[in-house]
Amino acid sequence: MKWEELSSQALGDLPRETVCVLPLGAVEQHGPHLPLATDRIIAEALAERLDAACDGQLLIMPCPPLGCSDHHMAFAGTLSQSHETFKAIVMETLASAVRHGFRRFFLLNAHGGNGAIGTVIAEQAADRWAESDVVFATWFRAASERLRPLVEGEYPAVGHACEFETSLMLVIRPDLVDMSTAQDDGIVPPSPFRSDLLGGGVAVRAFPFDRITRTGVWGRPTLATAAKGRAILKITVSILQEMLLSCWPDAPGLEVSTAKEESTGSPRV
Repeated sequence: MKWEELSSQALGDLPRETVCVLPLGAVEQHGPHLPLATDRIIAEALAERLDAACDGQLLIMPCPPLGCSDHHMAFAGTLSQSHETFKAIVMETLASAVRHGFRRFFLLNAHGGNGAIGTVIAEQAADRWAESDVVFATWFRAASERLRPLVEGEYPAVGHACEFETSLMLVIRPDLVDMSTAQDDGIVPPSPFRSDLLGGGVAVRAFPFDRITRTGVWGRPTLATAAKGRAILKITVSILQEMLLSCWPDAPGLEVSTAKEESTGSPRV
């Protein structure tokens, strides 16, 4: 259920043990073949499917409009916020929900540029609201181990506007994908900094995105398929559901999903 689609009374009547899911994305270039809102679209789609897997008993909060995308500013259309602004927006959104009595929050991130500040947000939220529980997770890292076997292309296949993100968009919003313009691209970094969408290197080396790609793509979008996108969704929603269950097994919707898992042998997705 979506926060903004409920009436004030209906939201006020919800159990305060309900898990609030806050999708986090971005508006930034995703190569010539994907829309600027790709990360936000994926974050919202995952949140909706996760809610459905929990019998519609999660409370999906409105996704903030922008993310931290300064590293993409060399490409047209990118809109970005500073880490400070992004943190303030998320923290104030959470503060409003805390004032209404909610205390379980799952920050579902779909943009790599939000990762570092997302960890800070979770830490500061824990300090600020001792009675609340805030979990920050990025979908492609949370499910990385089970997603890795789906990668077809040679490194770098999955990174940005890549084999995986394009496959997801072919399922979620195929009307916004132009595969006729998809191009494989991406400069391979030195080995200590070798990383991709699913895993990081032993060190972090930050630089503008235009230094590692000509088109804005870092990966192999030409290998994307809708079938692969459906597989990614199924695996990822299952992993996210397991995460919620491990954190809040008594939350509305999660006890239902537990019963279904025990009867079928696998979580609903």
